[in-house]
Amino acid sequence: MFIGYRTIETEIHWQVAMLEVGKFPLCGVPEIINDTKTGKWISELADEKIIWSLSRNSSYKYFFGRGTLSQKITDKKILVIGVGAIGSMVANTLTRGGCKHIDFIDYEVKEPENICRSEYMFFSGITNKADELRNILSGISPFINTQPLNNNYFETLIKTFHKDENYKTKFVNEINKYDLIFDCTTDNDLMYVLNSLDLSADFINMSITNHAKELVCAFHPNVYQFVNNQFSNVLENDVEDLYNPIGCWSPTFKASYNDINVLVQLALKHINTLFEEDKPKNNFVIKSTEIGLSKLNIVEF
Repeated sequence: MFIGYRTIETEIHWQVAMLEVGKFPLCGVPEIINDTKTGKWISELADEKIIWSLSRNSSYKYFFGRGTLSQKITDKKILVIGVGAIGSMVANTLTRGGCKHIDFIDYEVKEPENICRSEYMFFSGITNKADELRNILSGISPFINTQPLNNNYFETLIKTFHKDENYKTKFVNEINKYDLIFDCTTDNDLMYVLNSLDLSADFINMSITNHAKELVCAFHPNVYQFVNNQFSNVLENDVEDLYNPIGCWSPTFKASYNDINVLVQLALKHINTLFEEDKPKNNFVIKSTEIGLSKLNIVEF
């Protein structure tokens, strides 16, 4: 039985008393009027010890009361494409930041070597990344509405049919159901196709150089050319020293969870500020200001 009482004008504190069904603490008392029994019986609460249960206020206001991302992000319908190291961190952070709707897509399964630098767990074994991430996010916040999408949608359909105008129109309409899209796939072909679409949603591409020396973040429609130019002509991205595993995306960049997370969190903090303060969404690169030091600088373009 929930018992609520007001603590301030608009707040109610709830306590919970445990009652066993069929054994409610009630007793019958004869009705007496003018010292005479009327023949009627009245049910009253018995004088018994109350078994209290632990209760906590888990409303959205209290759950995220110590800090959320900007409401201009938390209220958006979000899609994360690619939930490997970068994408799983983005989805996790958005969920812990109070976002209420995050869908995601990834056609890969989680392998043991994915775990050390992403948000996945070893105990669940080899599973689809999207299915496991859904369980993880739902375990973080009771307010998250999350759903993995058809895992072949971007990898097969969009790449194959992006030049067909009928299909293209359908893709655009489906994608524009979202307000904010993060592309964390590091897939150049997909990046090219998505950058060519007429999107009304805010589209953000995030990628990291080998050894996590820099993070590149680009906003639609200036994504494909900017990212390729940074990786090919500007940044010193060592493509000879990539990681070539068996059973994982191959090749892939080397970096620890800590190195990746530092860059991703700073990028999300900057993106949150851009939305909160309605600043121009300029492409930016996060990189060290001095060789060998952990001093990071955000360079906007």
